[in-house]
Amino acid sequence: MSYQLKRALPEDYLRLYPLLTAVFPRGELKREPHIIAQLERGLEEAWFLTDGERELGYALIVRDDSVPYVLLDYLAMYEHNGGCGSACLELLKQKYPQGILAEVEADLPDLPEEERILRRRRFGFYRRAGFVPFAFENSIFTVEYLVHLWQGEGEYADARSCAQALSDIYRLQLPQEIYDARVFITVPEM
Repeated sequence: MSYQLKRALPEDYLRLYPLLTAVFPRGELKREPHIIAQLERGLEEAWFLTDGERELGYALIVRDDSVPYVLLDYLAMYEHNGGCGSACLELLKQKYPQGILAEVEADLPDLPEEERILRRRRFGFYRRAGFVPFAFENSIFTVEYLVHLWQGEGEYADARSCAQALSDIYRLQLPQEIYDARVFITVPEM
């Protein structure tokens, strides 16, 4: 099957949020006006995965030329286990060869076992796609993540460069007072 990425147009923006709310927990969702504002100013890019006839899923990317990597903000396929998610990641790698950060909810010991299994499955999905996990403390709006990086071009990354890039990406998106109150990323010492 042949897959393509189709960039979302401004007329698609309002239909993106209902797609997000159908898949992502409330705690992981940015507010709709925030996402639309980022799309309109070009800080966020939305892509639909298609097979030429149907939409199969979507991805939202936060990017700025001042940051060495892009952030895969959201990725969801309409059907699971069909290879569409992997195909979408491969196409995104071609679009963003500088490197892609992905936040995956941390596998915390106090979670119910079924949730821990789901999170480990997500870790496996990204690792099979060539993403490497980098452990550093981070909590974004009370959600703890294990950050993964697929690195294309450039020097080999470390936890410090990933943490700094993630911090920079959130600083671009949020007013300073919200960043200070809700984003906790520990950039490791050299």
